[in-house]
Amino acid sequence: MLNKIKKHIGKSIIGNETKLKMALAAILSGGHILIEDLPGTGKTTFAKCLTAALNLDFKRIQFTSDLLPSDILGFSFLSKDAFEIKKGPIFTNIVLADELNRASPKTQSAFLEAMEEKNVTIDKETFSLPDPFIVIATQNPSDLSGTSLLPESQLDRFMISFSLDDLTSEQQLNLLKNRDLTNISRNNELDFKDLKTAPKININDNVYEYIQEIKIFIQNNFPMIHISTRCLKQIVSLSSSLALINKKEYVTFQDVKSVIPYVLKHRINIVEKTKVLQFIDEEILNKVTLPDDE
Repeated sequence: MLNKIKKHIGKSIIGNETKLKMALAAILSGGHILIEDLPGTGKTTFAKCLTAALNLDFKRIQFTSDLLPSDILGFSFLSKDAFEIKKGPIFTNIVLADELNRASPKTQSAFLEAMEEKNVTIDKETFSLPDPFIVIATQNPSDLSGTSLLPESQLDRFMISFSLDDLTSEQQLNLLKNRDLTNISRNNELDFKDLKTAPKININDNVYEYIQEIKIFIQNNFPMIHISTRCLKQIVSLSSSLALINKKEYVTFQDVKSVIPYVLKHRINIVEKTKVLQFIDEEILNKVTLPDDE
């Protein structure tokens, strides 16, 4: 089933195989995704293709400085002597929060409850969001004029972050020749609920110890980097989903190493953004020994 999903996505997305696999693993884990990239690189198409391949509902919200929380969550209005609730675009399976950092902090915070609790509150009344509910947010790393930096509390709710790969000359030529890449068809043969019945992935205690050792190493050597309990749980969940996609029955150390850069990328701000992945590889992963090696 997972091979069919990846094949369906591949019809509209060129390259980015690793990013697609990691994004799919995040969605299977119920995690949110942050894409930091320049305009016109295919972020919206990427999100739409994932949604269509999983046969889920999709909505896009363009964030601007004058966007209000009620524009996202919904509002109540008086109709025939009674108040009714008009639900906002956040009530969908996958919502693309385009340029999330261009909204005011008050509007950004409207996502906090939704991302963590899968609920929203409209005029003191709480509503459950659809299952699954995934936020794919984007921000432009080069143009920070008129933006509000995402607070740590919100960044920590994102399971993974990444930038899309640059296309090779051959891939770029293929994109220019094929005008049907934006014609995204929905995979009506798939029921997302079937993915929830996937076999349980086993995790050895040594893997848990390795994840804990990574946190301890970061705390001891880079105290300015905050690794929350939520972050550790995301590593475990994402590693399990990646093992499932790779058709394995258990999580390996390599699965953990593969997901760590995606989970930590948006949580590290002590080095330049362009050097974060190199920092994670050289200063963290290469220096934390595996439990079996001790």
